[in-house]
Amino acid sequence: MNSILGDIDKANIPAIITESKNIDYPEMTRLINNTAAKYLSDGVMPKNRIAIISENSFEFVITVYALWRLNAVPVLLNIRLTEDELSRQIDFAECSVLLKSKRYSNYLTKYPSQLSSVEYSDRAINYENETNGNDTAVILFTSGSSGKPKGVEITNSNLFESYLSITSEYSFTSADRFLASLPFYHIGGFSIITRAILSGGTLIIPISLKTDVIAESLQKYEPTVISLVPTMLKRLIEKKVQPNKNLRLAFVGGGPSDDDLVITAINLGWSFVKVYGSTETSSMISGINDEKLREKPASGGKAFKNVEIKILNDSYEEVEPFEVGEIAVKSKSIVKGYLKNPELWNTKIHNGYYLTGDWGYIDDEGYLFVVSRRTDLIISGGENIDPAEIEKVLISHPAVNEAIVFPLPDKEWGQIPVAAIVIKNNEKLSEREIQEYLKDHLSSYKLPKKIFFMEKLPRTDLGKIDLPLLKRKLNLD
Repeated sequence: MNSILGDIDKANIPAIITESKNIDYPEMTRLINNTAAKYLSDGVMPKNRIAIISENSFEFVITVYALWRLNAVPVLLNIRLTEDELSRQIDFAECSVLLKSKRYSNYLTKYPSQLSSVEYSDRAINYENETNGNDTAVILFTSGSSGKPKGVEITNSNLFESYLSITSEYSFTSADRFLASLPFYHIGGFSIITRAILSGGTLIIPISLKTDVIAESLQKYEPTVISLVPTMLKRLIEKKVQPNKNLRLAFVGGGPSDDDLVITAINLGWSFVKVYGSTETSSMISGINDEKLREKPASGGKAFKNVEIKILNDSYEEVEPFEVGEIAVKSKSIVKGYLKNPELWNTKIHNGYYLTGDWGYIDDEGYLFVVSRRTDLIISGGENIDPAEIEKVLISHPAVNEAIVFPLPDKEWGQIPVAAIVIKNNEKLSEREIQEYLKDHLSSYKLPKKIFFMEKLPRTDLGKIDLPLLKRKLNLD
């Protein structure tokens, strides 16, 4: 495979459908080449990292394909982050230019930038694509506790191998219609784009990701495949939204989902596929559906073709069925690494297996069960939240002496971040004042949903904060 683009002139069927557009593959190819020619004339070079800040849109998709046509690397920015957070990512990735949608034209004005747009006038492109499988195709940022941005480098081969593993299980074809129901700046949303093009199917881009719009899109566009996080599925069910009759796959992942939600969705006729994966695995690597999901609603499924999942103990030895340990994965979809941070990436690899940091077990039938997601992350509504980042901001407040941020289970969001803090002697501080302080430094989805005031935080003999004891003291067990 020379490029993730492959040969996209094969089928004269809809390639992309939006509220205002319906274009086939030959027309999409023409627009990609025209737009690539424009970017080439603007100075975009092979291997350049190009930041993109945009909502899901037709322009976003053509822009990514056009950059791939030039062997440039899209760096996708989370539109929910603050400008300070985004600036750190752009600087860290050393992006040569920032492409913005019209909605974000006033963002990040200190960077060389231009509006992302599609070139409709025919332009000759004098550039021979020489992409290979190990070239970085896209960079996505994910949360972690390393103290600096964690840019995940996903290669052309990673995206292709991920597609092959998933389609071997669920048989994507050119008849499939993929609803872009998750943000493109997350791997769950971005992989919808690649599945659509690699299958020769149709990518449907709704005007927004609001629950009502997704519900309307199910009936209006009749997709065959959608992807959701548990919060989105819960909201659709609460609104009594029925799946369209030809919806054959509703992938649900990106955080904890409770068993009641799983069973309710199945009973209401949703073709529910519960999946497990991460940015580092280039999307889902296991899944479970149909009667097996009804039988094992807490499971994350069986490994897909060409994916190996093991459970390892502290000595990196494989454990017996039902024994809890760290989930380790071997697959050609495991990413290239973390941008400019090989030291951190090397700590995640053992004997060719990626150490997820998640804990779980595999039963006697080979089904994976995730007991707890990676200990350094809170996954809320599909967003990864780094508690250490919030703690750092809390402790920077002049009246705060100590702070710890941790997750609590939540019916709607899966998990929510909460904080326990100790105020310095003779200082006074209200929860409202703390939240206002945090809003100046953090995105809204990262704000603790509850703040507990403590005289002191309980610690172990080794001086670490004793979180189980803290939860008992707060009656949160």
